[in-house]
Amino acid sequence: METTSESRGRPSPLGRRVAVLGASLFFFGPALAFAAGDRATEIENRRLAGFPALSPAGDFPSRFEAWAVDHLPLRGHAVRAQAMLSEELFGEPPSYAAGKALTYPRVVEGREGWLYFGDDVAEACRPVGTTAGVLARVRRLGEIVRASGRRFVFTVAPDKTTIYPDKLPDRFLGERCLARRKEEFWKALDAARVPGYLDLRGPLERLQRATGEPAYFRTDSHWSERSAALYGAELARTLQPDLSRGTRLVPLGSYVREGDLGRLLGASRSETTGHWGLVRTGCARSGTTTVTRRPPYASPTPPPAPRCSGRTRCSSGTRSPGSRCRGSRRTSPT
Repeated sequence: METTSESRGRPSPLGRRVAVLGASLFFFGPALAFAAGDRATEIENRRLAGFPALSPAGDFPSRFEAWAVDHLPLRGHAVRAQAMLSEELFGEPPSYAAGKALTYPRVVEGREGWLYFGDDVAEACRPVGTTAGVLARVRRLGEIVRASGRRFVFTVAPDKTTIYPDKLPDRFLGERCLARRKEEFWKALDAARVPGYLDLRGPLERLQRATGEPAYFRTDSHWSERSAALYGAELARTLQPDLSRGTRLVPLGSYVREGDLGRLLGASRSETTGHWGLVRTGCARSGTTTVTRRPPYASPTPPPAPRCSGRTRCSSGTRSPGSRCRGSRRTSPT
């Protein structure tokens, strides 16, 4: 049987069926998944975009596109599959760069499973203002607050690349400008001597040296519960020294925590970390509290304030026995 060049270039019936099936899944798969009950979930450490309203600003098309992308069924599965294939085949996380502009990674993968927030690098390398300008505005704000008869206290939460850079990779995009910008900022802040400044970097670094434990979670952009308690203690000591008297931090065991940086990579990353609580002399928790786990950016529902025996100094003054003491609470993993 003679085979012409035209028949050789024509796809076989099986090939046509496979192509039609693939196209159908691509175009109608999300709709079928939605009908089957699949719903979009938060996978990027932020809330899903809401459906936009018409506005004279003319930004409806771009906002509608953001809503459609966020709420696309099977999106989470596709992102995780892409991350798995990229790491298995190429040994690196997927790149989400668009266009020719320089794009910093959303997550910097360090050594021994450590992850760092990419925006720490991007914001240092592409600042929107000068350090001197920022400090001048803070100083001016302090003057306005003090002129109103109130006290002004401010602090700077040092990020993970500042407090624990030990596990950063040897080389990464933005390495030099990150180091240069951080050195410039902290030197300027120290030299400015802005009234009301509460230093957190020093206490956090001392805590790391004393305990041998990093101040930040390994797979998350947030600091640990112990570091958060240290922040609260330093703030209380500055605002009202008596507030922290009789309060101590106690270990409450450990728990498995999913880091938010793994979500940005499209791959779940978890770690076992310590759970800590604040215990205050003369205070005991009454009743039970149900803690609902929420995304890291959401504020947890505060538990009922514990009741205190005796006369206890609280953040809002002295309270009599049985009253609610607002100066004591136990932290919960979020």
